[in-house]
Formats: sequence, structure tokens, C-alpha cells
Amino acid sequence: MAATHPYAGMSYAGTMAHLGRPFWVAPWRNAMLLREAPGGALDAAAPYPLGVLEERAELAAGMGVLREAGAVSVVLVADPFAAPSPDWLRRGFSRVVPFKTHWAVERAAGAFAPTAHHRQRIRIAGRRCRIRRARLRDHLEDWCRLYADLSRRHGITGLHAFPRACFEGLAGIEGLHAFVAESLTGEVIAMHLWMDDGRTAYSHLAATSAAGYAAKAPFGLYAAAIEHFAAREAIDLGGGAGLADRADDGLAQFKRGFANAARMAHLCGEVLDEAAYALLSAGRDTTGYFPAYRAPSAVKGGSTPASCTVEARGGG
Repeated sequence: MAATHPYAGMSYAGTMAHLGRPFWVAPWRNAMLLREAPGGALDAAAPYPLGVLEERAELAAGMGVLREAGAVSVVLVADPFAAPSPDWLRRGFSRVVPFKTHWAVERAAGAFAPTAHHRQRIRIAGRRCRIRRARLRDHLEDWCRLYADLSRRHGITGLHAFPRACFEGLAGIEGLHAFVAESLTGEVIAMHLWMDDGRTAYSHLAATSAAGYAAKAPFGLYAAAIEHFAAREAIDLGGGAGLADRADDGLAQFKRGFANAARMAHLCGEVLDEAAYALLSAGRDTTGYFPAYRAPSAVKGGSTPASCTVEARGGG
């Protein structure tokens, strides 16, 4: 495994500079983002999609570093393949709550065995498109086109409305892998980006055109990536869409069809300045969203699960 996990490095945090200032937290061996909060305050969050906290991380010392930097609060979704346990996370975070199920292919759980439904569509993809590994920098225009189309179709805003500069930076990150699906006429109709630390491979982002869906390209892309990363201890396919697990979520059902294991990712939060937090959160529900002062105005009565601006690990 690399000395610094790709998601933990300052270079990766720099690709998210539109969301906040990259800030190195040495006791955690992890880069965070210092973000502008209401009223001129600052808070801290892990870059999308996961915060990498390993057992060697000094949780209390990291809180101190962020407090000295002026952060009112800190929030992250802990990488379920790195963090030892929820109990360990509670040594440093007062809020540790189940956030989202991550579907996975784990080597210890047996051979990769997609469902019959998925196997059929993988075969269709094999007939209708060509799938290969590539470098993102060589297909940056294709990726930006596909992602812009995805954003328009789904009305993507907020965290997932990544600017072009984010993708340009991502293309230079060590551990980033791209898989491309082309039509039989050579048009790029789908792409899937993955992050790899040598032990775990993570589905990062994917985008598919209408022609790609017709060719079942997402099935072929997942299968190709899973085959490529077969030597890893785990392949994290990510979770469903939105802010919470739902049995009827189509993206989760799609990923479950490839998986042989599942892990729960936990959202972790801590108030670093009680007085400032109380002032910023005045008049807002403080039980269902963290940090409360960033809760959408539609959140009432705690009906929305605890979340943060690292919200959807629908990734991929």
C-alpha cells in the first residue's frame, strides 16, 4: 500500500479547492478541507468521498490541530476499509452514526460471482462495445462531455457539480485509473474512474451517455475493473444514491448485483468550538444533520439522516 492513501494526500485535496482550502492534519496523516462557514467562520471536512483514518491516527491530537486552525466543527465519512471500528472512531468523535452501506467484492469472501442478471448484461456489453483501460488525461474531453451530460440529465448541483479544474487535477493523481467504453464505431460512450491504494480499489465516479446505457456499458465497465483489481483485498463499489440507504434505490441494487460483501460507512462529527457552533446553529434542528448550520432549509424535525457536504458516496 502507498505511504499516503490517494484520498488522504494534499494533492487530492487540492483537486477539491473549490470547496475549501486544503489543510494537512499531521496526527491523522490526512488532508482536510477548511471551508467557509456562515458568519465568516471556518469548519473542516474530508474531501469527497471518504476520510481515511487508520488505527495509527491520533484522533485527539488531530482535533487539536483543527481547533487551532479555527475550525468550529469537523465532519467526515470514514473509509470503512481503513477505519478499525465504530468504537475506535468514538474515541475521537462524539457523533458516529451509520451513514451508507458500501457494496464490495472482497477477496476473503470468495470469487467474483455477479448475478445471472448482471452476467447477461456483461455479455451484451461485450458484444456492443469495446472496453479498455486508459489514462484520464488522454480522455479528459470525453470525460468532461460525459459528466456534463450526466449533470444536465440529473440536475446535479452542490458537491457533485465538479468544475473542470477538479478533473484536470484528478488526472495527475497517483492511483487514479480510468476505464473507457467505446461503441463499435469508436465513440466514447461511458467512462468509469477508480482510485487504488494497492490494498483497496474504490469506485470513484462514472458517467455514461444514452448510447452507453443502450449498450449496457456500465455493466462491462464494472466487470472489467473488478477483473483488473482482482488481487486487491477489497474492491469498494460504493453505495446508493442520495443521503441514506433505501431498499428500492436503483444504484444500490445495481452494485449489489456485483458484490459478495458489504460494509457500513459511518459519518463522524465533532464540535470543536461549542459557543460558536451553538450560535451558528441557533434555530435549526440539531439532531438530524451535522453540522446543523449546514442543514438544508427543508430539513425539519430530524427527518433527514445525519449528513455533511461529503454526502453522497453514490460515486461511481
